[in-house]
Amino acid sequence: MKEKEKKELERLNKQAAFHVTAGYLGFAMVVLTIIYVVDEITSNMNAAMQPYILFELFNITSRDVNSLEYKNAINVVAPLQVASTFLLVVTPFYKALSDKYGRRIFLMINTVGMGLGMCVVMTAPNVPVYIIGMLCMLFFTPNDMQVLYIMETAPKEKRATYSFIAKGIALISVSLIGVFSKMFLDDGNPSSWRSVYLIPVIVALVVGVISYFLLKETPVFVEQRRKFLTMTEEEKKAKEEENKESSTSEEGGVFKAIKFIFTNKQLRWLFVAGFIFFATTFYTSYYATVLEGSMSTTDVSAVLVIYPLFNGILTILSGFFSDKLGRKRVCLLLGSVALIGLLVFVLACRLGWGSFVAGCAYGCSIGGLWSMSDTLILTMPAESSPSGMRSSVMGVMSVLIGAGSFIGQIIFIVCQNFVSMDVLFLIICVPFMALSLLILMTKVKETRDVDLEKVTADTFN
Repeated sequence: MKEKEKKELERLNKQAAFHVTAGYLGFAMVVLTIIYVVDEITSNMNAAMQPYILFELFNITSRDVNSLEYKNAINVVAPLQVASTFLLVVTPFYKALSDKYGRRIFLMINTVGMGLGMCVVMTAPNVPVYIIGMLCMLFFTPNDMQVLYIMETAPKEKRATYSFIAKGIALISVSLIGVFSKMFLDDGNPSSWRSVYLIPVIVALVVGVISYFLLKETPVFVEQRRKFLTMTEEEKKAKEEENKESSTSEEGGVFKAIKFIFTNKQLRWLFVAGFIFFATTFYTSYYATVLEGSMSTTDVSAVLVIYPLFNGILTILSGFFSDKLGRKRVCLLLGSVALIGLLVFVLACRLGWGSFVAGCAYGCSIGGLWSMSDTLILTMPAESSPSGMRSSVMGVMSVLIGAGSFIGQIIFIVCQNFVSMDVLFLIICVPFMALSLLILMTKVKETRDVDLEKVTADTFN
């Protein structure tokens, strides 16, 4: 055994002696939930602050979003935001490194990276620096290292419950952006938006750094890595030959993960179902336009306060249902809630049912939508992959499935010239969601209660 591997094994043996107690699990969940909160606030911050950022950086003294100056600013920033989606191609390579070097170090890097991205935006003196900060935020937020950490630390019968509780709390916490805005935003001070970033930046940097010292490496990773390192050279060679036949590996990697996804029946059908499903997510980018066209600004503001609460509550409940009903049946339930919520949202806007009904319906709709998304992109692929490939597969899956959103976007952009926007939501979403659920229910096997340490390439084939 090489000296480097020997030292790594000694370190892992010490960590293996640590047992996950109820006290540690509770403490770890608090830390991981705070990191989840940082993730969600980072994901939503730039969109919430965009008008104020553009007012200052483009020197728009009128502070009018309908002005020609503001539209020109959008024309500069929007194409760069769209182009930034190509960063998703890089993220699997970054995420795959945690299959070799461990989850803990990358949990810290990811959280600190989000904090640094927000810090760059907060202090940006001009548009190019702002774009750099925005790209940094967009690079680190999709990785969801805290989700993998929870899944590999929590008891197998409670994995989804813990994951969705943490996410639900994080989604509700997005309302903190509104709280910080009320605390710091000042129409008389064009730079006041920068102060809104201050608390999230501090929390991200502090929690990111101390998480490395407060949390242990995940038990699943420790066991998988120890098993690999204790093999003899002959056993490693035999394992390598076996891996070539099954398209898996003890040390992951992007290209190995891609090959594994398309040669593994379970993951292949999960990809197809998820790709089709993601064509329905486009409406989350245009709901505000429907609101603005159907109710007063005051009512729109009320909806923006109401919907995150219902989004978070439904997300928490979906975790309990996932562990009770199983992943497939909960997706059927969540998909139905997403469509029914969308229908009620459209009717509430069209028939004037008020801001509470519209906010409740939209919150439930996206709660069902994104909870089903997490199940298809994170939970089921993780439970269908060997430990050595898990992070790589999750990273690649997020990119491959996420590409499905372009289908819905293209159809929407073309058809919105001929069909009312809110009606178009239903016309596109109903068939795509139905087809996705049909494939999931008939082609994919249930993954609830699977032992992550015992999953192999043939477990679900």
